[in-house]
Amino acid sequence: MMTNGTTIDISEARKQFNSLDKRLSDDPILYVTRHNKEAFVIVDVECMTALLETIEIMSDPDSYRMFQQSLDDIRQGRLHDHEDVKRELG
Repeated sequence: MMTNGTTIDISEARKQFNSLDKRLSDDPILYVTRHNKEAFVIVDVECMTALLETIEIMSDPDSYRMFQQSLDDIRQGRLHDHEDVKRELG
């Protein structure tokens, strides 16, 4: 189930190994296939860090609840812009 990313055959990945990091700058996810089936994924470090942080937040019930509350606040228009906050804080 490939989504958002570039696909490359494993033989081509082997040939391009020394330049795969450049390909990741264009697309942070690179799916590697073997016999037209997904074999593994190469992921840019920044993308992987963001994914791991997201998993950590989503797996902590308190953090997830705060995240959901923030989304609800945004949907309901309960927002404060930078200038409002500056005025409130003095």
